[in-house]
Amino acid sequence: MVQPPRAVQARSTDRRWSPRPNDVTPDVRARIDSDATVLLSQRRLRTSVAAGAGLVWLALVGLWRSADASAQVAIIVGSYIAAVWAIGFWVSHVQRTRGWSVAATVLADLALIFALALALSPPSYYDRILIFSFFVLHLTEFYFGRSYSMMAVLMVIACYLVVVASAIAQGAPLVWGEELWSLAVFAIAAAVFVFELGNRRSRLYGIVGLFERAEEGDFTQEYDVDSDKRSDAITAVGSAYNRVRSQLASMVLTDPLTGCLNRRGFDQALAREVSRASRAKSELSMLALDLDHFKRVNDTLGHMAGDDVLRRIGELLLQTARGGDVVARTGGEEFSILLPDTGAAGAYMLATRLCETVRERPFQAGSEQVGITVSIGVVSATPGLVPPTSAEELARRADEALYGAKRGGRDRTRVWTEDESQPRPSVELRGLRWE
Repeated sequence: MVQPPRAVQARSTDRRWSPRPNDVTPDVRARIDSDATVLLSQRRLRTSVAAGAGLVWLALVGLWRSADASAQVAIIVGSYIAAVWAIGFWVSHVQRTRGWSVAATVLADLALIFALALALSPPSYYDRILIFSFFVLHLTEFYFGRSYSMMAVLMVIACYLVVVASAIAQGAPLVWGEELWSLAVFAIAAAVFVFELGNRRSRLYGIVGLFERAEEGDFTQEYDVDSDKRSDAITAVGSAYNRVRSQLASMVLTDPLTGCLNRRGFDQALAREVSRASRAKSELSMLALDLDHFKRVNDTLGHMAGDDVLRRIGELLLQTARGGDVVARTGGEEFSILLPDTGAAGAYMLATRLCETVRERPFQAGSEQVGITVSIGVVSATPGLVPPTSAEELARRADEALYGAKRGGRDRTRVWTEDESQPRPSVELRGLRWE
């Protein structure tokens, strides 16, 4: 039989999330993709930084410079602020970003640095461009990702070469060897930075993806700690997720009263087993169980006594099921059992045995013992020439067979047929097929 926490753990040890740069699900991208939010939230910050830089220069240096230099600073800063707010207005209007809006913002940042450096610094200090460009590179990689940061690196290198060549052509005392050396140092540092931060960013997004799946009740993947070449804080977070994954699965997928899977856990197991049976061309059966007149137990003995009965029913089903079977409590007094690699005859035999066992066993309900009977619907599917049924169709047919058993007088097993008013004898069960 399948114990929910161990089942999740056993099935998931061979599926590990490794920190690959593009391993981010669409759902994760939809939630983490905050380009529009970043651009809108940073409008005021970019405006304040640009205006502050201009005011500082005017306060400290502008008094001793010509009015033309001050006018140049005002025009450069004003143009940059106008560009940032124009991009922000477009983003806020359409409520999303396109590639060009992020690229335009990054290019505006670099243009501000180049323009101020060319306007305020002599050619011998042009290497300041590389220093300040590194700040833009950091923000770009952190907020927008590797592709935009690599674009920024290439733009800085290309524009810096043009600026140096133009300065040398105009007679500036610059040496190509020294400038290329500075540019090489910048390129190497930028490449290392982009790779390291990009790797961490993708690993963080991967962990967020694991939590996204956990939020939906999917615990089939764990963080692959072994793929981290150097352990760091992100590795510690991934390891912490792996440690609590089984506990989370137990809380989210297990019914705390009976120890069986809950509805969410059963739906996942049903979809998984139907898919597996379809691929392997194997048999699959499902039992839908309902305790007969269980409301009387709650009404006469109380809900605590009813919980005692449900708990013992769950224990009985888990003990009766085989290894690999999936037992779930899918409703108040409703249970379901998945029987992988089991045909119709085997499922019918198990259902009949369960009916007899429940009928003959007294169940402790508080301080009293009560007799319980159970109605069971059986549906089986065997791969044939037609496509396999869906998980929803299999569950629907099991419910129809269960209702047929109730209509037939309860305390009995009913096999799904096209006409539920006529139960099918056990000798005919082997003919059921996928439909």
